[in-house]
Amino acid sequence: MSTLIEPSKQPLNLQLPNGLEVRIAHQAGARMAAARVEVRGGSHDEPGEYPGLAHFLEHCVFLGSRDFPPGEGLIPFVQGLGGRVNASTRARSTEFFCEVPATHLEQALARLLDMLATPLLDSTALHRERAVLEAEYSARACDPQTLCEAALAYALAPGHPLADFHAGNAASLALESPDFIPTLQRFHHDQYQPGRMRLTLVGPQSPEELLELARRLGNPLEPGRSLPEPSVPPMLPLRADRLRLGLPRDPGRLIIAFALEGQGDGLEAAAGFLQRLLNDESFAGLQARLALLGLSDGVRLRLPYAQAGQGLLLMEFEPVHGADRSQLEAELLAWLAFLRASVPWPGLWEEQEEILRRRTATFGPLETAMAPAAPSKVDVRAFLEQLRPERLIRLETCESDAGPNLEVAGFPLNLERLDTRPAARSSTHWRLPPANPYLHPEPPAPTRRSVVPLLPCLSGYPDQGALFLRWLPGQGGLPLGLAQSLQQALRPVLGPASLAGLDGRLQQEQGGLTLSLLGNASLLRQAATDLLPILQAPPRWTLAQGPRLQQAALHRATAELPIRQMLQRLPDLLEQPPTEAPPALDPQALVCFWSQARWQGLGLGDVGLEVEPPGLPMSREVQAGEGDRRWHPLEMPAGDNALLLFHLLQPASPATEAAWRLLASLLEPAFHQRLRGELQLGYALACGFRQLGRQRGLLFAVQSPRVPVAGLLDAIRDFLARQRKRLAHLSAGEWGERVRSLDLQLSRQAASFPDHARQCWLDRLAGMPDGHAQRVRDALTRLQPSHLLMAHDQLCAGQSCLALANAAAPSPDWHLPH
Repeated sequence: MSTLIEPSKQPLNLQLPNGLEVRIAHQAGARMAAARVEVRGGSHDEPGEYPGLAHFLEHCVFLGSRDFPPGEGLIPFVQGLGGRVNASTRARSTEFFCEVPATHLEQALARLLDMLATPLLDSTALHRERAVLEAEYSARACDPQTLCEAALAYALAPGHPLADFHAGNAASLALESPDFIPTLQRFHHDQYQPGRMRLTLVGPQSPEELLELARRLGNPLEPGRSLPEPSVPPMLPLRADRLRLGLPRDPGRLIIAFALEGQGDGLEAAAGFLQRLLNDESFAGLQARLALLGLSDGVRLRLPYAQAGQGLLLMEFEPVHGADRSQLEAELLAWLAFLRASVPWPGLWEEQEEILRRRTATFGPLETAMAPAAPSKVDVRAFLEQLRPERLIRLETCESDAGPNLEVAGFPLNLERLDTRPAARSSTHWRLPPANPYLHPEPPAPTRRSVVPLLPCLSGYPDQGALFLRWLPGQGGLPLGLAQSLQQALRPVLGPASLAGLDGRLQQEQGGLTLSLLGNASLLRQAATDLLPILQAPPRWTLAQGPRLQQAALHRATAELPIRQMLQRLPDLLEQPPTEAPPALDPQALVCFWSQARWQGLGLGDVGLEVEPPGLPMSREVQAGEGDRRWHPLEMPAGDNALLLFHLLQPASPATEAAWRLLASLLEPAFHQRLRGELQLGYALACGFRQLGRQRGLLFAVQSPRVPVAGLLDAIRDFLARQRKRLAHLSAGEWGERVRSLDLQLSRQAASFPDHARQCWLDRLAGMPDGHAQRVRDALTRLQPSHLLMAHDQLCAGQSCLALANAAAPSPDWHLPH
């Protein structure tokens, strides 16, 4: 696959005199650069009297440092550049990472190392951040994934630290105690020292330049004292191997977990090998077999704990309602036993190595910095040897509103043990999957005529292609479960094609269906040729499963955070919903759908379709409609209050869009600082310029466990009023820097083939002419501060705004006045 980014050469590893480990990886042609710091200390290293202290410290180092006050720290700096920044606390490690334009790597790294070495830890800021952690704890206490992981921790041998409280909340982080701040400072001094850190730098700079940067900024870090390596309690013998967890509004999950020990450093890489085998949805694979037996609709693999050779591997299945879960477990164990017996996996191992090489060759700097090493056959064999019944924990979930009966890892659970039943038997004759037909596609014949409009391929990506097709239904709308049925039917093609490097998906959005394919042009054309006939004539068993799959998806969505549910439902509310009830799904309804559906499409590169897609081509482009001011109260189960405001871009011209995009880039970091950092309204919030279906605009979203929806609206009103004063007094220097940063962000998107292709498709959906993205960049250079204030005033007028909330409108006049 051709890309602008050459695969990284062998990483360069060394150690500075103060003990800081440095890892350098060069990526020629990359426009971005990444920095990652791993601290060899985490939640299981924190003092027991203050649970959550390690997680709290991870948050607090972002609140200002010796050389960079809060408003100039890493988060606002990276957000202002349109980059990525985050951190996470694990059991025995804490990591911080960011990705910025390569020209700004030194400034980002200076902020990152300064905040880790010399955080301010100001008392007032610490109290504010504790409130944020309390809100995060409240959200996680309702999160099914968190509660399932806590239940699995209970199943381990008593005394294992996974079952201890490490998330932290207002009660455990006793800032009022005279010992707390000294303990926090001591923990920081011991753990956040260069001898316990590893710095990874990835970028287009030469290895010598990256190394010189690491030395210049890393050498001044003061070394600390060496710490003894802690002992790790065993995970076995298990306290319980069969559990049931009651959860409100739960669709019924099945998690099969394995407690792993003595795995060495290759655990994550070995789990990645198994993940790729699970993603193989050919008819010889596990997923296809479970679907055919009516046992499961899919499986996700996760490794939430991997430290000091130990690991907790989770396989989360979507069991079919009423399916024999013991039989599902038996099929899984038989498949794993077959893999162990099939060593050395003739043909399969070499294919997996090629799949991994292709995948890593497309990584950007941040993905490269975060990626584990390639697995060895020895690591994979040792890993599979432990996936046996004696290390297995089976966790079932069920819908229940009953109160908790115990607390694990600081979270209240409604948990019960289940009796061990006689093991079921598998009669499946397993075999290794056939060779992936999409790894080496045939070069396509020249296209004589394409039924979809084609745009030229982006310079530097001669082998890449993209194809987008969107179908809008006729009068009857989408039959119930059609999208889910077709998704199931396409899995045997999209699964192997995805492993070969194709990003392909079929989605239901805004009342229609969208098929998107991005990747190698030859691979894309072969996959598209295989996909289109299946769309018109899917297997009958997938049609039968469609309505059930749709109901299961809707049930799962009700367990999501309110803000996530709103973001999922917003695109459909931007369209006029069908007036008639959708028909039931059967072969006749499918034929009727395709006879009335209208399609529009777009291709980039050598991906022309010579055969008409199903349905009728649209007679004209559908233009984005005008917006109005609407409030949608959504019925949701009791929980946090949430508000989402989407201000539609009006008019949709290059000049107006440039002003709104610049306004969004200025508002995003300030929105997080004000609502999350200063007001502590909640942990989940979002702000930025978005396109949802055919509509573009500025999005504000916030979820709070303690402030009502009316208060959230007032907070956004107050925020925007404060920001107008700031916008009116932007200095010439800050104005120029913000314009340059946004132009750089847009230029990166224009130079990345996937981003460029998706933007061309979004422009087409929004009714924009080809080349609109470049016109927005041109308009940005002509933008004046008065245009920004005009955009702000238009935003505050709120005449084209859609609001979603889990409460009625606080007043008839709920827009955001000046």
